[in-house]
Amino acid sequence: MTPRRRHAPRFKTARCILHRNGTYLLAVHSSFWYRRDRRWGLPGGQIEWGESPLSAARRELREELHVAVPDLMEVGAYHYKQAMHMVYAAPLDQDIVRYDDSELLDIGWFSESDVAAMKADKALHADYELEAIRRLVHQLTA
Repeated sequence: MTPRRRHAPRFKTARCILHRNGTYLLAVHSSFWYRRDRRWGLPGGQIEWGESPLSAARRELREELHVAVPDLMEVGAYHYKQAMHMVYAAPLDQDIVRYDDSELLDIGWFSESDVAAMKADKALHADYELEAIRRLVHQLTA
């Protein structure tokens, strides 16, 4: 019997755009702990072996932000650092009262123009955050 080859997952991470009232939640992940140029990105993280991107996004939201979001809408796939990353979105009406400060250094709600300014200042983690937010806005208004 020939052993089956395991293939790397198609997507490296699953991220989520949480939105409310024209603002979007961004976070500074702990990978920027010792760096002066901390960058803002979408909450989410690594997809584990055998896990779907959708399941990973839900798990990461529970672990990082202590929120459960039942319905996630697929926004699209984005390329960053020679890997693919899946982005989802969901409205979030509740306040985030605590977050995992071992994984996240800070969180905040920002408008699309705030995120555009962050991109211009090179203050975004993956540089696809603004494009993903604009795609979401287009999907919601189409």
